[in-house]
Amino acid sequence: MQSEDEFLDHLRDALTHLHDPDRLRRSPLASVLGVTGRTDVYAALQRALTQAIEALEPAPDTPPQARAWRIYDLLTCRYVQQLSGPVVADQLGISLRHLRREQHAALEALAYHLKDEFGLTMAESDSRRSGTAVGPGDGPSVSDELAWLENAAVDEPTDVAEALESAIQLAQPLARQQGVRVRSAATARLPGVAAHPVALRQILLGVLSLAIGRAGRGHVSVVLREERWNVRVEVSADGEGLDGPLSDDERATLDMSYRLIDLCRGALTVSSDGREVTLSLPSYEQLPVMVIDDNADTLKLLKHFVSGTRYRMIGAQNPDEAVALAETLQPEVIVLDVMMPQMDGWQVLGLLKQHPKTGHIPVVVCTVLAQEALAASLGASGFVRKPVTQEAFLSALDRQVARTAPECEPAPGCSG
Repeated sequence: MQSEDEFLDHLRDALTHLHDPDRLRRSPLASVLGVTGRTDVYAALQRALTQAIEALEPAPDTPPQARAWRIYDLLTCRYVQQLSGPVVADQLGISLRHLRREQHAALEALAYHLKDEFGLTMAESDSRRSGTAVGPGDGPSVSDELAWLENAAVDEPTDVAEALESAIQLAQPLARQQGVRVRSAATARLPGVAAHPVALRQILLGVLSLAIGRAGRGHVSVVLREERWNVRVEVSADGEGLDGPLSDDERATLDMSYRLIDLCRGALTVSSDGREVTLSLPSYEQLPVMVIDDNADTLKLLKHFVSGTRYRMIGAQNPDEAVALAETLQPEVIVLDVMMPQMDGWQVLGLLKQHPKTGHIPVVVCTVLAQEALAASLGASGFVRKPVTQEAFLSALDRQVARTAPECEPAPGCSG
C-alpha cells in the first residue's frame, strides 16, 4: 500500500510528464487509479488527471481572489498547459519561492480530491507516524528538492569533461573498495552542454556508481562522443561484479538519474544487466528555430517555452515574408501556424518545401486544426495541436533535431 507521501510524489511526477506517453504508462498511479492492463493506459491516466484538475474549477460566483481559483489556475497552467515555473509565477504575480509553496498546496488539494473520488486508502508515511509532518510544506518530497533545478536557467555551457573528471574523483573511494579501475577518454574540443552543472555531476555519479557495482574487480570505461547537437557519454562495466536484475538501491539510483536527465532534456538508456549506460546531452549551442504565426501572444508564449533551452527562436508574423526570411536565416526547424489571414499555412508549407534553399528544413505544423495526416501528406515533418504545452513543443523540436543528426562518430582524441 502506498503512503500518502509516496502518492503525492507519484502524482507530482505524473503531472510533470502529463504529455509523455512512456512516462505515464510506467507511472505507479496507473495501478492506483485502476487503468493498468488497458490498451490506452497513457490516455486513460492523462484523462483521469486532467478531469480531476477540471473538477477543482471553482463555481462562477466564486470571488476571483479566492484561494480555490489560485489552486485551479496553478494546476492548469503548470501541468495541463505545461508552462515553466518562471512563466507561471509571472502570470500569478508571485515569486518562484512562493510558487513552490503554492504548488505543494495545490498538489495536496488535488491528491485529496483523487483519494476521495477513487476511494483510495493510504498508509501513513513514516514522517506522519513520527509526528514530524504537521502540514503542507513540511517534509519536502524528492520533487520539492528538485524544484529549484527545474526552474534554474542554464546561462552558460557546462563542460562535460570537467564534470566527468569531478564525478570520477568523487567515485574513486567507492571504486577502490570494489577493486575497480575507472578509465575515461575525452577531448577538449567537445562542445559545452545545456545542463546545470549540479544536475550533470549527480547524473554522472549515479551512472558511475551503478557501473562500479556491476564491474567488481574489473574496470569501468567512459567514452565521450560528439554528435551534431548532442554530447554522448557511454559508460561500460567489465568485470565480475553484480549480475542479474537490478537491486532496489540500483533502481532508486537510476530513477533519480532519469529524473535529473529529464530536467536537462537529455536521454538515458541502460542495458538489462546494467553494464552499459548511455547518456545523450543537448549541446548548449543555440539552435535557430523559426516560428511563423500571426499571433503575437503565441510568439511570446513560445519564446518563453524555449527560454533556458538549447533553442533560439525567431518569430515571423507575416507569412508573405516568411519564405525569404527562412532562406536567409536557414533555421534548424520551422514551426508553422495554419490559420493566418494573409496566407494560410498550407500555402506557406508548399512554398517552403518547393523552394530549393528551404525544402530541406523540417517543418512542424502547429495548429488548432486536427489535420495531422494532411500536414504529413503535404510535406510536414511534425505536428502539434494548439493549445500547445511547453513539453509538447520542446519534444517536437527535439524529435526533428534528432532526425537530422548524423550517426555518432568518436570525437577527435577519443578512443574506446
